[in-house]
Amino acid sequence: MQPLLALLLFTSVVPEPPPPGFHDRPAVGADGTVLIVRTGRWPDLADDKRQVDVEQVLVPNPDGSFTYRYARQSLATRVYHQTLCARDGMEASTGESVLSGSGTYGGWVCSSVQEHPVPTPEGP
Repeated sequence: MQPLLALLLFTSVVPEPPPPGFHDRPAVGADGTVLIVRTGRWPDLADDKRQVDVEQVLVPNPDGSFTYRYARQSLATRVYHQTLCARDGMEASTGESVLSGSGTYGGWVCSSVQEHPVPTPEGP
């Protein structure tokens, strides 16, 4: 049973290779924060049959996840994010989010506020 346990422990810490079209490069922010600049192939929002390279600036977390902070993104990335969300009638979330989980290489957070009036109680 020990060889199986050792194999499971080993495979749990080996990161999966990124999918084709994704690659990382290390960087340091102006504030000294260690960053990963991840370039990924995403759908071209003007032509769904094509793809474009989009950079996401990510902050690595101790648990292996990454934090996406909208304010750290380039203007081109923010425009892509806003346009992607607007296609579905939503807005780009301008805060931060955590990307985690096996096989997660990037993502976008969109939000939408839908107001539903509170029903008034019926009278007697």
